[in-house]
Amino acid sequence: MTAMMSELSDSALLALARDGDKDAFGQLVERYQPMAERIALRMVANPAIAQELAQEAILEAYLSLDHLRDDTRFASWLYGITLNVCRNYLRAQKMNFCSLETLAGGLFIDPALLAVEMLDPLAIVEERELSRAILQAVYTLSPAEREATLLFYYAQFRLHEIAAILGISVVAVKGRLHKARKQLKVQLSTLYKEHHEARIMARRSKTMIKVSVVDDVSVMGKDASRSEYSVVILHDEAHQRALGIWVGQSEAHAIDRGLRQSALPRPMTMNFVASILEASGAKLEEVRIETLKDDIFYATARIRSGDTLHEIDARPSDAIALAVVANTPIFVADEIFDACGTAIPAGKTLQRTAAAATAEQQPTMPTAAFGEHLSRAEYEKQFQRVLDVLIR
Repeated sequence: MTAMMSELSDSALLALARDGDKDAFGQLVERYQPMAERIALRMVANPAIAQELAQEAILEAYLSLDHLRDDTRFASWLYGITLNVCRNYLRAQKMNFCSLETLAGGLFIDPALLAVEMLDPLAIVEERELSRAILQAVYTLSPAEREATLLFYYAQFRLHEIAAILGISVVAVKGRLHKARKQLKVQLSTLYKEHHEARIMARRSKTMIKVSVVDDVSVMGKDASRSEYSVVILHDEAHQRALGIWVGQSEAHAIDRGLRQSALPRPMTMNFVASILEASGAKLEEVRIETLKDDIFYATARIRSGDTLHEIDARPSDAIALAVVANTPIFVADEIFDACGTAIPAGKTLQRTAAAATAEQQPTMPTAAFGEHLSRAEYEKQFQRVLDVLIR
């Protein structure tokens, strides 16, 4: 009997359920309870509570079968009941204004993120406001498009699942989503621009220190003539600090040529990039080294084209090389200097090495270390030896 019921349509099962056939409604529960639990879990982010709320929604649906006007839309109807049950649960909870959940405003946060770094409460509030604005835009869509959008982007159902819930074809689901995206793009374009600019301003709020590129120095192996590592030395003249960033040989050579203003028979990569920017009417306004994560520096190149400002992520070595060629200011976050900078003795300054410096005059280190990944302590040790050469 159960096997036969599993082949019946929702409408047929509902007709039997209204006549008192509990097995028929049990078949509907088996068919759609997983959907209800998934919806509830997305709302409350607690598996045990989500299961209880899903069961409550199913019970409410059973008691309200006479209110269902279109039996072919049972899945969509149950979806709406589940959402309402979850909303009522969330409203009934006592608010704890010191909790992370309250700050998030119901926004689901992956616990794995908490293991990486502490979340900024202000950032959580901003995300909450952004999510609310997006939801408001979604609710301006037509009922059909809104339903498809919520099922796909919020409940995260697959296309064929949405088609089954709504009783339409997969092609029709795609069509509704396409129309929704087109309308949301128009509505949210201004919001996105404002949010993006706010994030840029937040990044600029860091205290940035203007630096000069003193030199790039190659560290040589004792028994080999070729260099293995190069370090670019940035000088914070205002606070008498130096910062070293280890770079590859090609980038070091580009920086060195820019510093020495060497005449080139043909333009090299960074000269070519600078020429492209100039020809397109764009300008590199500044380079910012803003982040240090896992002992890796991250830079941003700020490029202006007309009234539009673009911030492009870049490797510090490439950004510095382009800044040197374009004669553009370079800034480093003060917190990076605090973490990695080296104080220059009072009364001393940094000077470039002679252009004709020989291998014997360059800092040296054991060749055996070149095949290994150097620790931060080893890098700092080598950088201090480089500074000893430059300090005058």
